[in-house]
Amino acid sequence: MVELANAAVVAILTRAPSSGGKSRLFAALGRPPDAALLSALLLDTIDGVRALGVAPILAVEPPDARDEVRALVPDVAVIAQTSGTLGERMRAVMQEVLARGARAVLLVGSDLPDLRPRLVIDAFAALDADRDALVIGPSHDGGYYLIGASAVPAVFDDVEWGSDRVLAQTIAAAERQSLKVRLLDPIGDVDTVDDLRRVQAPRTRSWWRAHQARRSPRA
Repeated sequence: MVELANAAVVAILTRAPSSGGKSRLFAALGRPPDAALLSALLLDTIDGVRALGVAPILAVEPPDARDEVRALVPDVAVIAQTSGTLGERMRAVMQEVLARGARAVLLVGSDLPDLRPRLVIDAFAALDADRDALVIGPSHDGGYYLIGASAVPAVFDDVEWGSDRVLAQTIAAAERQSLKVRLLDPIGDVDTVDDLRRVQAPRTRSWWRAHQARRSPRA
């Protein structure tokens, strides 16, 4: 593990590309899961968090796929996710990173190819200004694409993961603890074909163009 003392860390929660994921998206595309697209989404997301002074870490499931992900991004530290619900896994990643000395940690998914470094910088600036704050990046579907803190907040239990109530339930949990919530600009992740069509990040965009070319009828 890289040295994390006083580091600002972005932990990207990801499945190994070979293990699938995005089943609804691939069903809508009419094709089986494609590791090439999943790799493109992950690599474009990593590019979006490579801001000055920010240390990215990949938290991978399944745990035995860490070597696969290390081979894909050899310059990024890789840890294993624990078992459990999404909330339990998110909390465990945040606990591990903070226990290793990080001053603050942001959790994001691996399907944010258009994530801008400015959002990451703004999130850490908010946490540096108020170490008791909780930073959240709302997504357009009622969830969030980013959550960050300087200490592990008790906001990961009793959340209806995958519903349009995730953001509201998380904010309510934070308010019950008198945590100050700082909201970033909303962005979307890639869950639908329309989401994929709008992506401008290079690797994901390249995959989409190649997919469209394969679908085009031959002259």
